[in-house]
Amino acid sequence: MKRLFGLFNKKGPNRATISPSGVSFEVEKDKTLLQTALSNDIDFPFHCTVGTCAQCRCKLLEGDVKPIMDFSYSLSSHEIEEGYILACQSLLKTDIVVELVIDTSHPSIKVESFQGCINTTRMLTHDIMEVSVVLDRPISFSAGQFADITLPGVDRHRSYSFACAPSENGLKEITFQVKKVPGGHYTDWLFEKDRVNEKFELNGPSGSFWLRKSDAPILCVAGGSGMAPLKSILEDALGKGINRPVTYLYGARQQKDLFCIKQMKQLADEWLAEFNFIPVLSDEPEDSDWQGKRGLVTEFMNEENCGFEIKTSHAYLCGSPGMIDAVLVDLESKQVSLENIHYDKFLDSRQLDV
Repeated sequence: MKRLFGLFNKKGPNRATISPSGVSFEVEKDKTLLQTALSNDIDFPFHCTVGTCAQCRCKLLEGDVKPIMDFSYSLSSHEIEEGYILACQSLLKTDIVVELVIDTSHPSIKVESFQGCINTTRMLTHDIMEVSVVLDRPISFSAGQFADITLPGVDRHRSYSFACAPSENGLKEITFQVKKVPGGHYTDWLFEKDRVNEKFELNGPSGSFWLRKSDAPILCVAGGSGMAPLKSILEDALGKGINRPVTYLYGARQQKDLFCIKQMKQLADEWLAEFNFIPVLSDEPEDSDWQGKRGLVTEFMNEENCGFEIKTSHAYLCGSPGMIDAVLVDLESKQVSLENIHYDKFLDSRQLDV
């Protein structure tokens, strides 16, 4: 494990080198690795910039950094042991080399500003709403990405994943799945009354969560509104004729929290390989009519339920930090390579302080 604490070894700026690209730049002692990379127009994945989303994680190969915030808030213990750091929370103590593998096979889509208008809303569960938004012009995005929404007169934004598959020519009408969060600036506004025809600003797309090219089996794990990006990814993959085996474990508390069941069944019926959608309820009353799985999703991450050896799979995780952290620990125990685990932590307004 890299030593991450201590004093700076020299007064002047240190140099950061990114492997395997070889790009190198100086970093002032009071600037983070991410700040400086972006100011040098370097393609570096990021979103929150405050150490919560983990999208700027990279592997420290040489040198030392000083964390502004404890990396363990967003990274698993195994990631930290492997040398992963958060670029947005790293001040340089020495010259460093970090490994950042950018998937160049994936098209880069410019983030743009759009004007959105709520077209329709409908409740999917007692606390999750599907919101259809019409934009002033089509937006292009990759399945799994998200957009930032800013309400009029509010200087803080919230991020929501696209819940629809993208189109080659962009989409003018898009959908989101929004979970009500008590005290959440956007959800309090949205759920307060009928918001059809309300307007807001949308910026996107953002995010590095998408389906990587491979023949490996796909393990999806989600909870709550984490359904949205995986629904987008799987619908897009179906349209592209992807024929990799899929097991999708979806965790919820009770039957009233389940949604998109019909869409998942249709995906399973049309998928070109084996497709297993397994809802798992953690708090369903014992005397209910539920005949499905009970417990935590990690209890069912095995070959018997998935139909393939977990360590051979590529994992895609969406949901709360607690759920993702627990799944990461389990995947690590099953020897799934960190490079084959991709996740999107859904942080609410209380965690982001927005």
